Amino acid sequence: MALEGKLSDFNLAEILQLISSQQKSGFLNLEATRDMVFIFDKGVLISVRDRRRRARDPLESFLLAYGFFTEDQWKHVEFIARNSNLDLTEILVSEDLLSEKELKRVLRSLAQEMATKGMKLRRGRYHFNPTKGVPPGVRSRVDMDVQGLLMESARRLDEEQLLREALPHPGITFVQGDKVIPEQALSPTGRHVMGLALAGLPLGRIIRQGRAESFVVRDLLKTWCEEGFLFIDSSDSGGGEASDEGPTRRVLNINPNLRRAPLVLLFLLMLGGLGWLRWSMPTAPLDGRAQALRVAQLRNEVTSAATLYRYRKGAWPESLELLVRQGSLDEGTLQTVQTLGWQYKLDSKRDRYDLDS
Repeated sequence: MALEGKLSDFNLAEILQLISSQQKSGFLNLEATRDMVFIFDKGVLISVRDRRRRARDPLESFLLAYGFFTEDQWKHVEFIARNSNLDLTEILVSEDLLSEKELKRVLRSLAQEMATKGMKLRRGRYHFNPTKGVPPGVRSRVDMDVQGLLMESARRLDEEQLLREALPHPGITFVQGDKVIPEQALSPTGRHVMGLALAGLPLGRIIRQGRAESFVVRDLLKTWCEEGFLFIDSSDSGGGEASDEGPTRRVLNINPNLRRAPLVLLFLLMLGGLGWLRWSMPTAPLDGRAQALRVAQLRNEVTSAATLYRYRKGAWPESLELLVRQGSLDEGTLQTVQTLGWQYKLDSKRDRYDLDS
């Protein structure tokens, strides 16, 4: 059964249902603003990665978009890829970057996100190339029921407007709500996203570092806000400018064993809308106000990384170099701190650190 035509005539949901109902095997290619491929074995979706093509691997794009690995880890992956015939999935597992279970979850998340995006397409063409047996070249097969895939995609499309209304812009930040979620009640993704939120990162950076699809991260944050586990910081202006008063003071008490940290409160006061901006040294002299703004941005990046480390480990980092090695702080930020002559000093007895300039 060869099948081709325009997406304006048949949308992705209708095409997937046809392939599933007739239990066909083969490759479904979408040619639109973003090319996609869906690979089937007897009507079951088994992959969205056609490694016969030279196009960029969608798995790599997914992992990069949502902050799964550090720059050094990616360099290591690229080195192995250049010097071996291993597939990306094989490298990730063999180098202990993902377990088999985690890889399966990521591949399913990738397929779900691509299906949801594909259902929005109304322009472009599709072409189904059938195969007699199992389609060749599939690595790390996932078996996903098409009806379940389409139902979840429809749910996400229906709730997209609600998410935009609840979380209207990427600069908003969050503070601890009146209630606390026990850590054991959170999934690994939930613990990671909650840590990013309580570290004061803005929504845009939480998504980029969330290690899950954008929808999943935003849905978690929306649910937590509705249930009182988080509050949207009402003092944040949301326009990328620092507010005069800064975020509300609240204790980061998701882990009852962590003590109140005065510097965390100072960080929340400073963050505002500046957390998502990147520090860069000016190429031309700046006036006093602009220089002060850039210095505040730099301190926010360091404090954000240190606070996130404290949430995860229960103690402040021993050095900024440790934050760089673990991927919480950019190497460029550390170099800028060193260039300015700032000194990181840890005071374990008083449960604090100082960043002296």
